[in-house]
Amino acid sequence: MAIKVYIAFSNRLFSDGVSRLLDSNNDIEVTGVLENSSMHCSLIDTDIILVDFTSLYNVFRDPLDWNNSKFILFDTACGEDNITFAIVSRDVKGLITENCTPDLLTKAIRAVASGEVWLDKKTVKNIVSGMNALKKGNKLSLTKREMEIAVLVAKGYKNKEVAIKLFISEPTVKTHLYRIFQKLDISSRPQLITYALKNPAFSNFMNQ
Repeated sequence: MAIKVYIAFSNRLFSDGVSRLLDSNNDIEVTGVLENSSMHCSLIDTDIILVDFTSLYNVFRDPLDWNNSKFILFDTACGEDNITFAIVSRDVKGLITENCTPDLLTKAIRAVASGEVWLDKKTVKNIVSGMNALKKGNKLSLTKREMEIAVLVAKGYKNKEVAIKLFISEPTVKTHLYRIFQKLDISSRPQLITYALKNPAFSNFMNQ
């Protein structure tokens, strides 16, 4: 049985190109191509959805929209923080980097369709490190200000944006982040994002 793939990029020209590329594989069937990135989309009986960041957040807003289909995200140079957030918060199963070849793309589709996860080593390290820090069960001892900064970073704010929002200087934000990393036993923003998104203690703050 062929793997059913729906292509949902915000760029229609790119979608058509990937569709033609996949059509040459007997075990992969392209079931549709998103025509407008602003449209609402509901899918039935699709194994894999190929997305970029724009369509992931603008089109597939409701879990019912993908009906157990698995996302493979194309990295459009949005940065490690955004990639980690997308993978952890939207349960993305695969990541296609900018240097991916057509052969690797088809391998990724087959792997994810069979239940595997297709991520680069750096992304895996960030997620695993964040989860390991959470599993240690250390008491969350962040100050109120540190918690505010950690939550904003987890939501995707850059240091400068955090500083503006909290009316503090950017160097102060960096100092707080250093202390946060020490307390949580992590070493990077993507790891902090994973920690925060998977930690129930952050859930109320993340929804504010």
